[in-house]
Amino acid sequence: MSQPFKFAFGDDEDVEEDDTSEGNESRNVANADTSPPGPAPCLHTLNDLLATLPSKIEYHNLTIPTPNHGDITLARRELFDIRAQLMAEDSILDDASATGLSTDDIKPHIYEGGFKTWECAVDLAKYLATKSDYLSRMLTCPFTIVELGAGTALPSQLIFNFLFPKGRVPEPPRTTMVVTDFNPSVLKLATIPNLTLNYLLAGAIGPKESGGDIECLDDLSPDFQAFLRKCNIGIRAISGSWGSDFAAMALPDTSDTADDVVILASETIYSPASTRVFTETLLDLLRRSEKAGGKAVALVAAKKVYFGVGGSVDDFLTVLRELGGEGKVVWTPEGSGNGVGRCILEVRNRAEVDVMT
Repeated sequence: MSQPFKFAFGDDEDVEEDDTSEGNESRNVANADTSPPGPAPCLHTLNDLLATLPSKIEYHNLTIPTPNHGDITLARRELFDIRAQLMAEDSILDDASATGLSTDDIKPHIYEGGFKTWECAVDLAKYLATKSDYLSRMLTCPFTIVELGAGTALPSQLIFNFLFPKGRVPEPPRTTMVVTDFNPSVLKLATIPNLTLNYLLAGAIGPKESGGDIECLDDLSPDFQAFLRKCNIGIRAISGSWGSDFAAMALPDTSDTADDVVILASETIYSPASTRVFTETLLDLLRRSEKAGGKAVALVAAKKVYFGVGGSVDDFLTVLRELGGEGKVVWTPEGSGNGVGRCILEVRNRAEVDVMT
C-alpha cells in the first residue's frame, strides 16, 4: 500500500435498530451433540452457481440509508420461492435443503441457518453503511471482503451495491468478494441469487418499492460477468467447514496480493462447539492478509448471549485472547438493555493492534 490505512470502525454514533428483521431472539438447535463432522471446504464457480437460477425469482427489499450516499436497497429472495424451486425441480441439493426449510432453525453440521436473515446481519449491514470514508476508500484501493457464514449475505450485498459506481471509473481497483456458507445449497439458492438480484435491480430495471418478482433472462450469466469485469469485481463462493484448509481457500497465498481485507461475520458464535474453530479461522484469515502486506480487520455481529444454545460474546472473547487476538465492542443498538442484547465487535490479530490503531 502506498500509505497506511486506519480502520476506524469504532468512532461513529450508534446505528438505529432495524425492527423489520426476520431474526429470533435465539436459535432452535436440533440434535446439537449427535451430528457428524461437516464437509471439507469446496470452491464453487460463479458459472455453476448462476446456472441454477430459476426463470423467475420472488424477492422483498430492505432499504438501508447511508450518511453521504443516499439509500441502498437490498433485495432478498423469498423463502417460499426457494421452496417452490425445489418442488419444481423435484430435487434436494443437499441435506440442508430439506432441513433448512423445515421447522428447525439449525441442525449442527447439517444446516447452519443460512436461508434466514438474522437480526445481527441487518445490524452489520447498517453499521457498514455508516462508514462513508471507509466505503469510499474501496473505490480507490484494492480490497478483499470475506463473509463467513454469509447466508442471505446482507453485509456483502451492502458493499456490493456500493461498488456499482466503479463501473464508471476508467480503471477501478480490484475488489474480490468471497462469500461462504457451510451449505452449498444456501450459496446456490440464497447467497448468489441475492447478489444477482441486487445487480439486476440496481441497473436499468430499478427496484420496486417493497419487492415483487423478476425474470432471470437466459443470457444473465454473460451479462452479469461482463459487468463484474468492467467493475473489476471478482466473486468467489466457498462451502464447507471452517479451518485452515478453508482459510487457505478463502485467502490463497499469492506474492502479489496486498489487498486490505475485511472479514465479516454475523450470528456465527452461537454454538460453544464451533466457537474455537471459528475463531481460529478468523485469526488465520487476518494473519494471511498481514503476511501478504495488507491491512486486515474483522467485524463480528452477535447476540451477547444465545439463550438455550450456550454461545456468548464473553466466551468468544476469551477464546480470541487465548489464540492471540483482540476484540472490542464498537456498536450496540439503542435500547439494547431490553430483551436480548446485541453488539458488533472489531477483531484484530494482537500483533497488529498497536500498528493499526
